[in-house]
Amino acid sequence: MKRFVPLLLLCAHSLSGCHEPVVPDSEAVSGSNGNNVHIPSAAEIMANKEAYYATLLPPLQARDPAADARTAIAKGERYFLCNAGRNAAPAGIAPEIFAQIGDACPVKCLDGVTDAIYGDNHRRYLSLALDYSAQWNQVMLAACR
Repeated sequence: MKRFVPLLLLCAHSLSGCHEPVVPDSEAVSGSNGNNVHIPSAAEIMANKEAYYATLLPPLQARDPAADARTAIAKGERYFLCNAGRNAAPAGIAPEIFAQIGDACPVKCLDGVTDAIYGDNHRRYLSLALDYSAQWNQVMLAACR
């Protein structure tokens, strides 16, 4: 048994070498070319996304989803706007109706429509985007039947 202790310690020490070093949040790390590379923290990422969605909110508020959908149809563009998360149907369309016509038009997503929430600005934007999508989809529904 005493013979295996050094071997066990040697094996345990060699396994710890397989781990990648842990980099603390918001630290500059030297890249392969010697330049420092900034790795943002989760807080920085969240703050940047929050600022981004704050800028997207006013333009979306100013848009008219029904008019936008009619303009798209006039241009020959036919597609539904997605719902957040893993919903079976786009926003504003009942799953049983979408199951019947889903192959007629593809589904696209507005920027930021996701099941992750990055903060209050993103929550407001997502709520507005889903309302916009539901209204868009109601107009697009007739064109996709």
